[in-house]
Amino acid sequence: MSQTPNQPEKLSLVAKFKQNFKMLKEIFVLLKTHKKWWLMPIFFIFAILSMFIVLVGGGSILPAIYAIF
Repeated sequence: MSQTPNQPEKLSLVAKFKQNFKMLKEIFVLLKTHKKWWLMPIFFIFAILSMFIVLVGGGSILPAIYAIF
């Protein structure tokens, strides 16, 4: 079955990881070149919250996030 132009191509897990790693590398280079090291803790907190949401599953996470803040 060939794909039509309207359907996006499905990426493998490895391809998605490479894409995300490339984006993280670009962000790190941006922080390094512009010396915006104060942004690192913010990105670190976002990463921890994102992992928390992904691991828990999404729907049942709302009460826990509400309790944190």
